[in-house]
Amino acid sequence: MPIIGSSAVKADKNSVLYSENFYKEELVLNLRARMLAICIFLYYFIENGTMGLVPQKFYMVYRSVRLSDMLLYGMILYSFFYWREYRDLLKSRSFLVIKILLAYFLFEFAVSAFRYGFSPIEYFMRLKGMWTSFLVFPYLLLLKRGGFSFLIKLIFPVAIISNLLYVITALTGIPFLPDVSIIRQQLPGDIEVFRVFGGTFFGELYFLGIIYFWITNRFRAWQLGLAALFIIPHILAFGRLAWIGFIFTILVMIILNSLNKRNYHLLLRQAVILIVLGIAVIFAFIKFIPESDFYVDALNARIFQGQEDVKHSEGTYGTRVIMQNNALVSLWLNNDIFLGIGMHPMWVLGPETKEEIIYYGAFCDVSWPGTLAAYGLIGFALACFIQFYYAWLSLKLIRRSKENTIFTFMLTLLFAKLVFDSTVGFSYVFLTTGLWGLFNLLNVYIPIVVYSYEDAKKKGII
Repeated sequence: MPIIGSSAVKADKNSVLYSENFYKEELVLNLRARMLAICIFLYYFIENGTMGLVPQKFYMVYRSVRLSDMLLYGMILYSFFYWREYRDLLKSRSFLVIKILLAYFLFEFAVSAFRYGFSPIEYFMRLKGMWTSFLVFPYLLLLKRGGFSFLIKLIFPVAIISNLLYVITALTGIPFLPDVSIIRQQLPGDIEVFRVFGGTFFGELYFLGIIYFWITNRFRAWQLGLAALFIIPHILAFGRLAWIGFIFTILVMIILNSLNKRNYHLLLRQAVILIVLGIAVIFAFIKFIPESDFYVDALNARIFQGQEDVKHSEGTYGTRVIMQNNALVSLWLNNDIFLGIGMHPMWVLGPETKEEIIYYGAFCDVSWPGTLAAYGLIGFALACFIQFYYAWLSLKLIRRSKENTIFTFMLTLLFAKLVFDSTVGFSYVFLTTGLWGLFNLLNVYIPIVVYSYEDAKKKGII
């Protein structure tokens, strides 16, 4: 047995375990990453009011300013202060168009404050929804510090509880979740159901994550219960476009994985997995949902509801969308074509006239004409470029990736979302960047694109 001398002990003390670099990079940096992840989690938690553990009034700081708003502004300023940590991501070519868009929003804010005579401070506070777009910077910092997986672990238990509460709310009509709207909807065949507006706490991401793991890695039977739990709230939401979106996203996962592995025999395996999932969801629905026969009839009625409206160009799919699109395009043409109407008081404070009520409803329901009317040709062009550039870039990164990770999963979701909005949901959306800037989790997806792009460049993949 060799004798350990002083030189060996000295070498051991200079190892990674005892070095200052280990303390700095593994302990301090890890702690800072976790604190940032906790702040992001609390921001979402307070904004969603998901579990109602604390009365909403306790979150208020001043007037309409909530603790979540202070967290948002604080995280953005904090990320600016530590910009050197993710300097390479800030300078990335893949992040340039977002920097231009955010600069344009700040310009529109200044022009609108002057045009409509608002106090800039009050106006800034009223536009807090817009500033969520700037969460891209805290996310870049979080990714650079390696804290994204910790954020996912923080969200997971709350996602489970909120999905359970959503199911109970949808079945009983009693708001077990705060900040949700519940209506009684009459479906064909004199079927009446509760529809709950105000979704669950990221349950759809965990559902799609489980499916992605099954498709790209391996099937695990114990995850069937979780998959059923996360999808049943979206079934009970009776949102047809959301149902189509889930199916579309899963098909994108299957196709991209088959193309990447160049093994088309996988399609049979994946078909079996989806059949097993379908059986599990049906079983869970029948077993655990009271009066499941009634809800099966309701789902069937909802699927075929509105056929006459489509046929005669009336209702949701015809008259309303055409009227709203025309109203917003006319608003754009009768104002500044290049800058639009900017951040108008009608959607900052509320509509005052009948004409503004029409515009206000249209801004809430449709995206591309809303972006055109609000931000003019410049904003619309930037939004269009973002739509197609990031769809192309995310597809390129997925196709060249050597392994399937949480990042390739998020890139797949981004690609599916951008393509879906531009094609299937065209009459409503077309753009995923709209009135309130980057929505539909783009402030999360885009930092992941940038991070993955720079990582691929270092590895010589792209």
